[in-house]
Amino acid sequence: MADAAEPPQEASTASTLGLPEDWPEQATDVVVRGVDRVRRVTTGPVVKLCRLLAYLIFGIFPVIIVLVLAVIAAGRGLEVATGRAWAAHGILGLLFVSMGIYAWSRRPS
Repeated sequence: MADAAEPPQEASTASTLGLPEDWPEQATDVVVRGVDRVRRVTTGPVVKLCRLLAYLIFGIFPVIIVLVLAVIAAGRGLEVATGRAWAAHGILGLLFVSMGIYAWSRRPS
């Protein structure tokens, strides 16, 4: 009994609990994949939407500013060309009303 031999250790990948030796790595991989999937589904679209809004804001504001300054410059130029403020306002008003009528006629019914 003094020389009772212990069972030989096999070079297998099973631990004493019957789990593979790399079970912590496998469990971590499963958790990481799950978190990545949830992140991709939830925050992915939100990040894309925020980027789109930022690009639109920084892209649209300069265009709006340029359009407003162009209308002001056109009004001043027409006032200088006609010599009368009411004529410049009338021409610009006619232009904008015409654009509005055209846009109204092109709207879906």
